[in-house]
Amino acid sequence: MVTVLVNVFFVSYWFLIKKTGIITLSDSVSFKLYFFSVFVGLIISLRAYPKWAQVLATISWRETFDMTKHQMLRLSLVLFAMIFALEDTESNRVFLGSFLVLVGLILLVVNYYSPRLLCLMIFKENTIPTLFVGNLNAILKLNTWQERKRNLGIEPVGFITNEKIKASTKRIPYLRMLHDYTRILKENRVDQIIVMQGYVEKGLLGEIVEESQKQGCRFHIYNNIEEEFSHPLVVNHEGEYTFYTLIDEPLENPINRMLKRGFDIAISLPIVAFLLPPLFFLVWAVQRKQAPGAVFYTQPRTGITKRAFNIIKFRTMFDFKQDESGLAKQAGKSDNRIYPFGSFLRRTSLDEIPQFINVLIGDMSVSGPRPHLIQHDKEFSNMLKAYYTRHYVKPGITGLAQTKGFREERFDLISFTSIFAENLLISEDRSQ
Repeated sequence: MVTVLVNVFFVSYWFLIKKTGIITLSDSVSFKLYFFSVFVGLIISLRAYPKWAQVLATISWRETFDMTKHQMLRLSLVLFAMIFALEDTESNRVFLGSFLVLVGLILLVVNYYSPRLLCLMIFKENTIPTLFVGNLNAILKLNTWQERKRNLGIEPVGFITNEKIKASTKRIPYLRMLHDYTRILKENRVDQIIVMQGYVEKGLLGEIVEESQKQGCRFHIYNNIEEEFSHPLVVNHEGEYTFYTLIDEPLENPINRMLKRGFDIAISLPIVAFLLPPLFFLVWAVQRKQAPGAVFYTQPRTGITKRAFNIIKFRTMFDFKQDESGLAKQAGKSDNRIYPFGSFLRRTSLDEIPQFINVLIGDMSVSGPRPHLIQHDKEFSNMLKAYYTRHYVKPGITGLAQTKGFREERFDLISFTSIFAENLLISEDRSQ
């Protein structure tokens, strides 16, 4: 339907422009070729629908925008690929731009309203009376799910439980006790049963399953295992095996990890080969005058899975021995340990350039949570229980926290928590 609608719009828009002359179209521009490109682009854009298939009936405007964005990206790529392949210099950018903008608006409206209308037409007379089995609090947590499924014909008939309920809920009425399930199934023409996981003991659960099959009822178990934890769970399906975890980790996928490693090498190799050598000699020459000593400064840090490695930086402080407390002290803006050019290196972050060597050898990544001192890791882990989740991935030269301006020493827990929250987003690494 979407493909037909947009193609009809393209034809109408093309001939409207031709007739009115609002936009000048060259006679050498092929209508058939553009029509074919739009058609192919729309067919490819349909691949965006499966991702949102489960929520199409109640899709939000934000979700609709995301889906439309993916569709328009595919359509635009096909159109511009056609122009590039044919070296078409006669195509009108104003026409293409205005067409894509209008199509984007049309798709946004159609994607939002058409699934609702279709579901209303299809499921209006084909409802699925649904019976819930479990305690009331667990069932009420399914309210959002029920609202989403209402347009798909789900109609709650009530719930049964082992507990004596004095007052019923307006959304899902209380019917009877659990042992009356056979009579309830028959009396209420139940077509679907949803049982809270772990609520019914194994023997009785088997009887309910058998009875539901006799009555022709769909049978579902709602996985409410999250109630036993204080943290949301992520489900990982690996073939026939199912695991629950606390954080979604895209880099556990070998392909994602290879892509990220390839990105790190592609960025770090040119910098180490071409930028680092001249910068090294510049820093060495200035250091000889202002603060003689080693050009590089290395320090133990913890990386992925808490493995220790030596981070490499240009030395920005005077070369003198410091005790353990001095080494652990973070440098401030007016720190007298920093020589003048070292202050410039720190201010411009040029002292971090040698860390691309760490990236190249695999200790670090271009993007990731910044590695802290080992002593600070221990202190911070006492402040936040989930602190060490940052070590699920390689530390980075820069992270989201740094792009938000968190670069100096922080003394209060609120500031530190903000930094950690920003870095945790990089730890989950959804953008790579």
